[in-house]
Amino acid sequence: MAKSKKTKKRYFEVQPLIDKYPNARYYYILGGRGCGKTYPVIQKAIKDAIDGKGVFAYIRRYKESLKTRNLEMLISPHDKFVEEYTNGVWNKIKYWRGCFYLERWEPNDNGVMERVDKNPIPIGGAWSMNTWESDKGPDFGADKGGVAHIIVDEVLSKAGQYLSDEWSIVQNVISSLVRDRWEQDTKIWMLANPISKWNNPYFRNMGFNKKLIEEPGTTEVQYKGENDEITMTAVFCYIAAITDKYGNVKEIDENRTNVYNNFFAFSHSKGKSKSITHGFWEMEDSARLPSGVYDNSMKNRTIYLIFEEEKLAIDIMRYDVSGVYYMFVYPTQKIREKTYYITLNTSLDKYAIIGDTTNHPIWQLFKQIYLTGQVYYSDDTTADAFHGFLLEARKRQV
Repeated sequence: MAKSKKTKKRYFEVQPLIDKYPNARYYYILGGRGCGKTYPVIQKAIKDAIDGKGVFAYIRRYKESLKTRNLEMLISPHDKFVEEYTNGVWNKIKYWRGCFYLERWEPNDNGVMERVDKNPIPIGGAWSMNTWESDKGPDFGADKGGVAHIIVDEVLSKAGQYLSDEWSIVQNVISSLVRDRWEQDTKIWMLANPISKWNNPYFRNMGFNKKLIEEPGTTEVQYKGENDEITMTAVFCYIAAITDKYGNVKEIDENRTNVYNNFFAFSHSKGKSKSITHGFWEMEDSARLPSGVYDNSMKNRTIYLIFEEEKLAIDIMRYDVSGVYYMFVYPTQKIREKTYYITLNTSLDKYAIIGDTTNHPIWQLFKQIYLTGQVYYSDDTTADAFHGFLLEARKRQV
C-alpha cells in the first residue's frame, strides 16, 4: 500500500500582505498559537536590516519577557536563513544587552563552535513597555537607516494583565522609536493570539470589532482626518479560526466527554483541583481537572452568559462521590429556550438571572462555585471572555 502524503502545514507569509497593502502603517495579525505569526515577521525584519533598510524593534509588555534565554529562542531559528542570505558572511544572531547582532561562528581545533567575527552595529533591539522610559536610551536606529519594523508581540493578554493606560504607553514607544522619521515607511506589527475584546485597549482604540474575527480573512481599516481625507491605514489579518488546543471551533459537543476531561483553570480563576482521592476534593493548586472527574459527575444544569455578540455556556456539575460542585465554561452559538442565563443586555425576560439583585438559588450556586475557584475553561479565549464579562458586570452594578 502506498504511503499517504502528509499535507504540508501552511504558515502565515508576510510579503504577500505587504504587497497587497503596501501603504499600511499597522499590520494587526491575529491567529492561534503555532500558526506562524512571529517567525515570518521577524525574518522580514532581519532581511530588511541586512539590506540596510533600517533596524527592527521587538516590544513586549513586561521586562520579564525579555530574558536573554527567551530572546535567544526567538531569534536562533533564523540563523540558517542569515547564513544563506549573506552567503556565509554571518551565520548566527546573538542577543546582548538589549540588541541583536550578526555574528559568525566556526568550529575551533577541538570542534567546539566559537565566535570568529561580530558586526558591531546591531540589526535590532528589544524593549518592554513597562520599563520603556528608563531603558530607551539614545535615538535607536538614527545611524542605521531608522527603524523599519516595530514588532509588538503578544499584544492581547488575559483580563487584568494590561498596563494602566497601555494604549498611550505603546503609542509613546512607537513615536519615540520612529522619532520625526514618519516619512520612512515604518511597518508596525501587532501580533496576538485570539482572545476576548473585553478590556482590550487595542481593539477599542483601533476601531476593531468582533465581526473581524467571525471568519479568517484580511480587512483594511482606514482612518480619516478632519477633512475626511485618509490619514492612516491599518490591516487586520485573522489567519485562523478561534479554536482550543484540540481544534474545536466555537461550539463544543456536549457528548465529547474526552474534551471535558482536559478543561483547565487559570491562575486568575483560583482554580484548585489537583486530585480527587478518598471521595473528596483536595484543594491544591493545579491547572487541569483530574482524569475521569467529568465522567463521574452529574450535570446540575446549563446556564448561559450573554453580552453583545458573546455567548458562553456554563455547565454546572456535581461530583457525585463528594458532592463538590464545579463548572465548565465554553463558547456556544445556541441558547436553549426556557433556560436560565446571566445577561448584561437591557432586554430581559423572566428566565434571566441578573446578579445579586435576584437572589435566585441558581445565581447563588454560581457565585458559590466561582468564589471557591472551581471554574474550568475550554481555552484561554473563553477564560478571558468570562472574566471580562464579570468585570463589566461589576462596573454596571449600582
